[in-house]
Amino acid sequence: MRELEWEGMGVKVDGQQLHHLRFADDIVLITPCIRQAERMLADFDRGCGNVGLQLNLNGTNISECSSYVYLGREVNMANDLGWTAA
Repeated sequence: MRELEWEGMGVKVDGQQLHHLRFADDIVLITPCIRQAERMLADFDRGCGNVGLQLNLNGTNISECSSYVYLGREVNMANDLGWTAA
């Protein structure tokens, strides 16, 4: 993850650039457009390959949404990605 060059990608939250959330073997890529999502997914896949890992495309969910539940909390894109009670 440290080697991925995602500077300026993602969205701003409280003045900080946020482009992904991760926990254990899960990752959520956060982007404002499909073009960034495609690039970030390709970069992530390449980075995984560099360390001998492979993405499980059968277990990969790609979707466009304004909010979703992550680690039991709702992430709401309409409210600057603020955490809200789920």
